[in-house]
Amino acid sequence: MRHLFLYSALFLLYGCIYIPLPDSGPELKKVTIPTSGENDAEVRQRFGIPELLDTPRFRLYEWTAGRRFVIVPSIPTGVPVGGVFAKDRTRLLIAFDEQGEVVRTECSVASLNSQQLQALGCLDPTKQEHGVRPLPERNLNDLHELKEASFYDGTGGGAHLSMVLSPDGQLLAAVDTDLHVWMIDLEKFRVIYDVQTAKPGWVTGGMARVAFSPDSQQLVISQPGNPILVLHRATDRFVEETRIEKLEINDIQFAGQDNTSLIGLNADQTIQISTQGSLVAKSDKEGKVFFDAEGLELKQLTTQGPLISAILDLAWHKPSQRAVFNASGKGLAILDPRNDFARQLGIANFHFSPKGEWLATNNCQYLALWNSRQISEIVVGTASDSSISPELATLIPLTSRDNNTIDECLGPLAFSPTGEQIAAATRDAVYVWHIRPGNPPNVTEPLSFKMIHRDPRPYYKVLAVALTPDQRLVVVTAYNSEISVLSWQLL
Repeated sequence: MRHLFLYSALFLLYGCIYIPLPDSGPELKKVTIPTSGENDAEVRQRFGIPELLDTPRFRLYEWTAGRRFVIVPSIPTGVPVGGVFAKDRTRLLIAFDEQGEVVRTECSVASLNSQQLQALGCLDPTKQEHGVRPLPERNLNDLHELKEASFYDGTGGGAHLSMVLSPDGQLLAAVDTDLHVWMIDLEKFRVIYDVQTAKPGWVTGGMARVAFSPDSQQLVISQPGNPILVLHRATDRFVEETRIEKLEINDIQFAGQDNTSLIGLNADQTIQISTQGSLVAKSDKEGKVFFDAEGLELKQLTTQGPLISAILDLAWHKPSQRAVFNASGKGLAILDPRNDFARQLGIANFHFSPKGEWLATNNCQYLALWNSRQISEIVVGTASDSSISPELATLIPLTSRDNNTIDECLGPLAFSPTGEQIAAATRDAVYVWHIRPGNPPNVTEPLSFKMIHRDPRPYYKVLAVALTPDQRLVVVTAYNSEISVLSWQLL
């Protein structure tokens, strides 16, 4: 509900209409949280069928209480606008063992303070803000070259444009509304490269797209109708290494941990090329898997080959991104063929682990890890089952802003170079989880996490996150038109 705080001010000026709504569930303090040893039937009898996640190993519930539909007149037209407000929002995750018995629970309540959360045994994010040291904050508008640059497009309801952090957290590639690509050295805080791309229409999907190599030493810039640029990082600047002509690509990324290979997607094919432009492999076959509350299910079969492309069809947003695997099932790339408007407003919530064994998803309500090899086996038809569940799931704690809506959350996430940590963000908060080595992960113990950052201001958004080799968390945020770069040293 993007005008939540504006509506609150209007209440005082114009008055409003309140329409009570039925609760979607009880306040958590009025129910008994499941304990170890309870079985699935007892949990379902008490809480019903969960809408967020309902797999053999995980149940994730979310409900609101004290709900009201509020109608207020807008300014200056006086036309009524409305939205749903809630007194309380609760999330409850229950993990089961192979026998269907409860092994752990996680709960979070948006409206409760630390003492109340601890009394219920729920997650208290404010108590996890330790083991970090904040580093100086930077604002892009402080750079002389970017004084006139705008990174917010008001078309179609408004969206912030592309912000991409390098894996080592030292560089930020930003695209402004004039489709100018800026490369900022975050340590020295200065512009080290810029290029003006041709200006196409906004809705046609023509915005310039950028991607870093795994070692942060190369950058690829693509835009329909223009050559693909591959840049190499010199000491204090980027220089053009290759200009690939006559290759129409909707999106292109580096292939997994390969710094010399690119994976691209056009209207008909998935293509793998070298950074010099030579063809490595291609495929016109595409599978389709659907993610919903019951896990991942095959909807369309492809065939085995050097590249395995799968549409990631989601219950929580449309249209869909793609995941590209190789024949071994190792994750190569996440490709996003959606047009510019859909990309900047929709959740961008997929990320492969460094070695490709995990596909992580962040839908702003829970974090899940999926087995990449199992997904590829399902897509090519070699798996014994056509559906799988996440190997690991953990809920994302609620904040006070979540009491009314989870809209406008872009869901960025990133693995650390070792794959043992993962950072994920909601609309206004950033968390880092520690993943214990193991395949599969240990579902009986909750992931330890830290809440690194939170800003409750209206219209505040987290746009991008990165975990660096030297144990830093780097975050790009937006507050209206102000773009900031925040960082912390993880101790």
